[in-house]
Amino acid sequence: MITINPASLTDVDAIMSTEETGISHPWTRDSIEALISDDNKVALKASDDDKLIGYVGASYVLDEAEIGNICVLPEYRGKGVGRMLFDELRKYLKSKGVSVIFLEVESDNEPAIALYEHQGFTKYNARKNYYGEGRDALLYKKELN
Repeated sequence: MITINPASLTDVDAIMSTEETGISHPWTRDSIEALISDDNKVALKASDDDKLIGYVGASYVLDEAEIGNICVLPEYRGKGVGRMLFDELRKYLKSKGVSVIFLEVESDNEPAIALYEHQGFTKYNARKNYYGEGRDALLYKKELN
């Protein structure tokens, strides 16, 4: 059974392993630890029994939040884990007074783009060649109701 809970510092190694398996620009240990321990940040983990299978992290100030990373192990993709993480993150951020969420995604990451658009995010801008020649960053946002 898949559950979503706040991540703790004991999850750092599993989060790092998930990132190294699942994304091309993994975060550093210090960045992940800050995501978990900073008062203006949140990390939620998805677990299948006791196995960490994905996570999402965001920072927030006043009424705005920015998602830094969302990562799901490849064998769990397409099974609703990303949606579950987004649903819980949205609830958490709304409880903190956030009214808009921002994120960026590499332009060739079609599965992530599909997930974000399915979750109601809309593209509002792009940063040309942000990730290297021909690899743009697409900027998305979602208003919380």
